[in-house]
Amino acid sequence: MLFAFVFSCSAGPRAEDDGPGAVGQGLALATPRKFLPFVPLADGRVLAAGGHDGHRTLASCEVFEPETGQWRETGALRTRRRNHAAVRLRDGRVLVVGGTNGVAMGALADAEVYSPGSGTWTEVRSMAVARNDPAAVLLPDGRVLVAGGTDVDLRPLRSAELFDPETETWSAASPPGFARGGAQTAVVLADGSVLFVSGLQAERYDPVTGLWEKAGPVGGAAGTHRLAHSVTLLPDGRVLVVGGTTARAASTAEVYSPQAGTWTLVGAPQVPREHHATVVLPDGAVLMMGGEHYTTGALASVERFDLKTETWSSAPALDAPREKLGALALGDGAVLVMGGGNEAMGMLLESERYLPDTCGAAACPAPEPSSVAGVAGLPTPGHAE
Repeated sequence: MLFAFVFSCSAGPRAEDDGPGAVGQGLALATPRKFLPFVPLADGRVLAAGGHDGHRTLASCEVFEPETGQWRETGALRTRRRNHAAVRLRDGRVLVVGGTNGVAMGALADAEVYSPGSGTWTEVRSMAVARNDPAAVLLPDGRVLVAGGTDVDLRPLRSAELFDPETETWSAASPPGFARGGAQTAVVLADGSVLFVSGLQAERYDPVTGLWEKAGPVGGAAGTHRLAHSVTLLPDGRVLVVGGTTARAASTAEVYSPQAGTWTLVGAPQVPREHHATVVLPDGAVLMMGGEHYTTGALASVERFDLKTETWSSAPALDAPREKLGALALGDGAVLVMGGGNEAMGMLLESERYLPDTCGAAACPAPEPSSVAGVAGLPTPGHAE
């Protein structure tokens, strides 16, 4: 049984010296956000770039500082965007590509790079193809592969391209066999190949040969189309895929074995969901947090996946229901839960600090913001959370 203590991070005392750019108390964002990636920086901070506040697409950006437990404003994007992809490069900069700037039907081709040291964004050469909601991953050789998404008319794209950080230029990559897309739906496997899981057919990309191949049967073990699901690289090298928009996807979980090239159904989650977040804990277990389902709306429930039994068990719920949220592991064992919203409260400013396997049956006292350790054990950029 997993015991945890969950509290709204505004309960923590305010840092004595807020300084320029401090926003709110505790872990409150300056602006509520969804439809964005939360990117762990090399120095332990977390970048929130752009997104949507429930009314408009954003250019503003914020950085979470573990030492103070606060979000602070940083340089704004040069182009406001949501549904974009972001990848931390090997030199510590962050590449942001694609998305949409808020029109009903649209996609962006432009790209920009964030420098954590200066807190500023610089435009780089645009992609050859405008892409809304593409999948992106950092390859072992330092290049970035961007695949799929939808075009300006919301038509699925079956194309891919490569970004070279040294020259800041793009080159064409061989196209996947199927339309791809969805933030954080690709993970780098132990052999350096990349598994893309979205739609009906999973595929693997070999960065050495530049070729794609099918990864298992159509629909995987569950035999279903997946969208708004999670793709999580497990410590043993396998990949956990759970949830999605169809009834079958929302209520099933499956695991991919890279060595065997096969999919296997595992224990079904107790609550069907989509637009949730997953986090790998130090003990190898996976937390599936929040999300939504058409039968229940936004969810506060949390479940724990055990690698040994391949089953799910209930964990204490979040403080507030959240759909389209982000979650990252912190160095002190806590999980930072941020962004998203629900039907009753709308978009959420307050983040939460979730403590798994720490307190037993007794509630833990809320720690001072200064006691929050740096971000550690975070997924490799391009991996799903």
